[in-house]
Amino acid sequence: MIFSRRALLVAALGGCLSGVRAAEPMPAASPVLSTAPAAIAFAWRTEAQTAFAPGETIRYVIKYGILPSGVATLEIRSTDTVRGRPVYYLHSEARTNKTIDAFFKVRDKNESWMDVQSLASLRFRQSMREGGYMREVETDYDHAARSFTYRKRRKGKETVVEGPIPPFVQDVLSSLYFIRTRPLVVGQTYTLDANSGAVNWPLRVHVLRKEKVRVPAGVFQCLRLDPILAGEGIFQAKGKLLVWVTDDERRVPVLLRSKVAVGAFDAEMREYIPGGSPAAAVLPAPPPKKPRRVVDPFAGDDF
Repeated sequence: MIFSRRALLVAALGGCLSGVRAAEPMPAASPVLSTAPAAIAFAWRTEAQTAFAPGETIRYVIKYGILPSGVATLEIRSTDTVRGRPVYYLHSEARTNKTIDAFFKVRDKNESWMDVQSLASLRFRQSMREGGYMREVETDYDHAARSFTYRKRRKGKETVVEGPIPPFVQDVLSSLYFIRTRPLVVGQTYTLDANSGAVNWPLRVHVLRKEKVRVPAGVFQCLRLDPILAGEGIFQAKGKLLVWVTDDERRVPVLLRSKVAVGAFDAEMREYIPGGSPAAAVLPAPPPKKPRRVVDPFAGDDF
């Protein structure tokens, strides 16, 4: 499938796919009720990870060939809570530069609230401004009920769709962060369940090989990943998107390449700011200690 022109500059960023519009549901006169089975003794899984932490910021320059076309950012801005559960607040933005703005202005923002314990998405929000196209999307994931509620606002109209989700589903932004926590062994394929545009689909990520990559931020030993969507998704064929992550425990995405009909768009890392400790998002901060009074045992003595 060839990318729509709206997606060209942002297809390479935002949780691998978050700058790209997935297949949208058919408008409905009334919400479609969930067909998910009733939750029985739901238990949250525990996924330990050391790949990222609040405060992490990754900045990219987007190029078409050698032509700078825009900039993008991936951030874990803070920790937050959703329905009482601690979450990582993930944030991505992509924008075209002034030269491209004259032809096709892009201002895209994606937000994800990722459960700290299970690393599943609890909420996803997207704001798209691409040329004359604008829309706002928000999806809430109720894992205990195994259901989602999707809301799309465009041209003053709101569409609401409800439906089932697989256990511990990811959105298109949290997917990138989740895959960073996997072992990523060369030759292996990792599968996760994702949801976008009120559609569930399996995302398979194949670890191709190790490669050395040069980007504005430096030279890195990387693992080359090939994400493939099964079913009706944006990337149905092999090779539409490639991602290079560092070959260390952080799995930092240093290069994302989105192949189009002619050439490719690259998102090249130009700056990386590591976050703090991942455990800081789980453990409450200790109360401040009261200053201890020090008594001079020789006070009052005359030497």
